[in-house]
Amino acid sequence: MARGFWSGAIRFGLVHIPVSLRPAAESVDLDFDLVDVRDFAPVGYRKVNKTTGREVPRDKIVKTFKVDEGEAVVVTDEDFARARPQDAHAFVIDTFANLAEIRPPFFDTPYLLEPLGKDAHAYILLRKTLEKSGKAAVARGMLRTRERLAAIFPEGEFLILNTLRYLHELREREASPLLEKPVKLAPSELKMAEQLIEQMSGSWDASKYHDEYHDQLLGYIRKKAKAGEARKIYKPEEGAPAAATSHGDLMSLLKASVESGGNGGRKRRSKTA
Repeated sequence: MARGFWSGAIRFGLVHIPVSLRPAAESVDLDFDLVDVRDFAPVGYRKVNKTTGREVPRDKIVKTFKVDEGEAVVVTDEDFARARPQDAHAFVIDTFANLAEIRPPFFDTPYLLEPLGKDAHAYILLRKTLEKSGKAAVARGMLRTRERLAAIFPEGEFLILNTLRYLHELREREASPLLEKPVKLAPSELKMAEQLIEQMSGSWDASKYHDEYHDQLLGYIRKKAKAGEARKIYKPEEGAPAAATSHGDLMSLLKASVESGGNGGRKRRSKTA
């Protein structure tokens, strides 16, 4: 079970409901690793200065925002903190709207709201009231590093907080030239399409659907492993360079190599040994 990653409250009027938030969905994508096909050594990721080719220390990396062509401003943690709302640990309900009025393109990511504190009285009251009214609470609050819009609605014994996309996050729609052409639909076509929809209609059952591509791909991978096609992933010895030499440390490595007689840092054996 996923752990709660945020704790705060739902607020509306003078009502304050302590809650925690945890993911209500998870990615089931297969996890692939990049390796060098020659020796199966993992291919790492380095933060490199694109001008010098040298690796950049973590404390020298900053965030910038482009304000004009060729110009950018450094954005610090203090800037992010100043922009935060005064109550950064609450989702404040702005209004109660009919859930059906929120169109599907606005829905983003679902989270499970769970009650915190000594009892769940206020939590259950909100859930029951929303359930009876058929409405969703539209709220705003800070989640991780940005302010999110969200719909809070009941589902079973829980309240779900589903983040919503702001209007400006939806791309403008330009009608295709094909849609602009006038099309005359024959009554017989409409009737036949309606009959087909009626024949194929049924109740929504999420358990009926699964990712067949995911299952087939995983099956092929397991067959290849069973057939002996799996290779041991190479793990470099401790102290061995894990990435290509950068310009910055080339000279020091060359100097160390000369001093060790070209033996990769090993001590030279005595001629009399």
